[in-house]
Amino acid sequence: MLKTYAAKLEERQIEALRKLSKGTKIPQAELLRQAVDLLLERWRSEQERLEFLKRVDEDLEEDREAMERLAQL
Repeated sequence: MLKTYAAKLEERQIEALRKLSKGTKIPQAELLRQAVDLLLERWRSEQERLEFLKRVDEDLEEDREAMERLAQL
């Protein structure tokens, strides 16, 4: 279900959107929807990457602590 959403764009963005729409014959609204989907996917991907790196850091810290305990034996 599509809903109306108003946003302010810079003049250069509007002009680029018009040119892209004209050149591709894809309506501006569809191009904007695609751009939002790409942005959301990029953000989700980045969040997943950051969560993975956090888990790796935690695992490395646990390994470091275990190695220190072993070194004390």
